[in-house]
Amino acid sequence: MPRSFPLPADPSAPRPAAPAALPGPSRRRGLLAAGTVALLLATGCAAPPSGAAHAGPGTPSGAPAAPAPTTGSAATPPPTAGATAVRGAVEVLPGDGALEHNPVEPVLVHAGPEPLTGVVLYPAAGGAPVAGELTEDGGRWTSTGDLAFDTAYVLEWTTGTGGGTSAFSTVSAAHEVDVRLNVAEGQVYGTGQVLELRFSEPVVHREAVERAVVVEGGGGHAGAFRWYDERTVRYRPAERWDPHTEVRVRVELLGLDVGHGMIGNADVHRSFTVGAEHYARVDNRTKTLTAWVDGEVVGTYPVTLGNPDWPSTTGKKVIMEQAPSYLFKASSLDLAPGDPHWYETFWASNVSRLTASGEFVHEALPSAQPVLGTANVSHGCIGMSPEGAKFVHDLFRPGDVVEVLHTGYPQADPDDGYGDWNIPFEHYADESWHGDW
Repeated sequence: MPRSFPLPADPSAPRPAAPAALPGPSRRRGLLAAGTVALLLATGCAAPPSGAAHAGPGTPSGAPAAPAPTTGSAATPPPTAGATAVRGAVEVLPGDGALEHNPVEPVLVHAGPEPLTGVVLYPAAGGAPVAGELTEDGGRWTSTGDLAFDTAYVLEWTTGTGGGTSAFSTVSAAHEVDVRLNVAEGQVYGTGQVLELRFSEPVVHREAVERAVVVEGGGGHAGAFRWYDERTVRYRPAERWDPHTEVRVRVELLGLDVGHGMIGNADVHRSFTVGAEHYARVDNRTKTLTAWVDGEVVGTYPVTLGNPDWPSTTGKKVIMEQAPSYLFKASSLDLAPGDPHWYETFWASNVSRLTASGEFVHEALPSAQPVLGTANVSHGCIGMSPEGAKFVHDLFRPGDVVEVLHTGYPQADPDDGYGDWNIPFEHYADESWHGDW
């Protein structure tokens, strides 16, 4: 399966770690090289030839793509935590011997004819008791402290004339679900940043998961979700985030059953800042890149785009990650000396990734500099002059939008990077809707 690789750190110019994001699925029409991230050929760029498979979006730190989602196993044992045990007329919930009890649900002890005089709940392996409250009349005890996942507990109670014991265990590690969110706390992103949530297990109860995600700020625009597979969902507002705002994201996953008895094991809360509105338009007709900041043109630079054999995809693309240097190797494309597309290993300068499968903005190789603004000689990337590439690298940031026009080629798949802005908002939630990709 194609996958995205990290931007290697140039020893002379290390780059701070990028915020964590999520690899995406591989569902591709086919333009760029299968097997690895595409690399620049004539310009140090890389979109592979037609017919190869695209990779899903990589992490800003270039983590390998996650394993293919699996369907929830029918052999998953159902939780028995809802059973009620009656021990000497005392009712206990969860019942004695219950398995997979959801830790967010309290433990309850209801007295029989005699009031309860004491209740203790503690981990079977030892540890501090779990806090709880006993009503004044001794009729009911309720746990108020937190239960841990994957833990066996013992419950003991006493009455005026006797007592009893029961045991149960909470959701096991095999049935826990966690989620990764592709924005980092306190970081600054562009107005086009798309939110992606990647779950560790398949999600069956999609509507429940969507209700558990709360997004505030960023201009207060309406938003929508789009599922790309059974583990991956994205969220975007109807319009791009307002510049110079804050966005707050809460994923209330703890205790949520996402399906097949898989239970969320933690909430995720993140806040990030939306910076100035940076937008770049690359027009193949003029072979230029024009940049705007908060609606004002701040620069225009000549470029070279993909040649007829390796055309650049069109549409709105979101910068995924950046680095001052990026190592390109022909071997990453399974190219060997003698292949017409083979090239010497080199460091590309001032790189901004646009797709997981290998389209970048970067400084073109010296051999391509004379044709900037007049001819397309790259292999899908946007090659620029040294000053142009540095301008984009230094001014733009992850989440900023770069739009490519008039190459005569379709758009990249929306999950080959963050192409979500190419989907009309009224169709965004309809995962069966297909655009020009």
